[in-house]
Amino acid sequence: MKTRVISGIIIGLILAGVLIPGGYILLAALFIVSLVGYYELVRATGVHKEGEKVNALEVCGFISIVVHYVQMTVTREYRYFIFSLMFAFFLIMVCYVLNFPKFNATQAIAAFFCFIYAPVNMSFIYLLRERPLGIYFAWIPFIAWVCDTCAYFAGRALGKHKLVPILSPKKTVEGAIGGVIGAVAVGAVFGYLLYRNETHDVSVIIVLIVITFVGSIISQLGDLLASGIKRDHNIKDYGNIIPGHGGIMDRFDSVIFVTPCIYFLAAVLAPLLK
Repeated sequence: MKTRVISGIIIGLILAGVLIPGGYILLAALFIVSLVGYYELVRATGVHKEGEKVNALEVCGFISIVVHYVQMTVTREYRYFIFSLMFAFFLIMVCYVLNFPKFNATQAIAAFFCFIYAPVNMSFIYLLRERPLGIYFAWIPFIAWVCDTCAYFAGRALGKHKLVPILSPKKTVEGAIGGVIGAVAVGAVFGYLLYRNETHDVSVIIVLIVITFVGSIISQLGDLLASGIKRDHNIKDYGNIIPGHGGIMDRFDSVIFVTPCIYFLAAVLAPLLK
């Protein structure tokens, strides 16, 4: 537990160090995290076989990540993500065809999935930071960690009804509800602080409550998705790069999954701010 807490504090300090300045510092940090996340995912999903060298499908994935982040520095718009997606799709599928039957279709599809899951989803943090009030809103995806913590303690204290017993036996309905309540409470406080320190009226509190409510539900689904992948492939952790937590995907799974949702909610609800 001590190691986990210390690692958590260090992660928090690093986050502050990249989210506050934003810009290319944040983009570079997300690029590195995306590379590590992809590395962990292709091993978890069977694209990479244990004991083998990096294969051609993985290389195509890494090339696609580089291309994606290069276009991010140029466009800074999610609408251009279609280029990155199609580039990755064609590159990986051409690699699969030219190397047939070295790789099977499941591996090729998994390689493309891993590219979307970590690198593309992760890059929405940068886009969120580039939006108006981005210095504040870029922190909202990490409400997933508040949700996880509140769900854990609510489940320990009140949990009786299993949420998804086969996939995650320890998670309960009561814990999930506690996670949502905790996240929304923090969102309301965050909104109040923005209301007091910015030129917006009370609508900012309502917007933050809505975003954290929806985000807390989706973040828990993201956590279950990551758990499902691990169970399917009989692994305990995605990696061991973060002491006490495991890999990048073990620590950022719910954040990665919820970030695009937070971005689009912020874009849709932004006109309501006055």
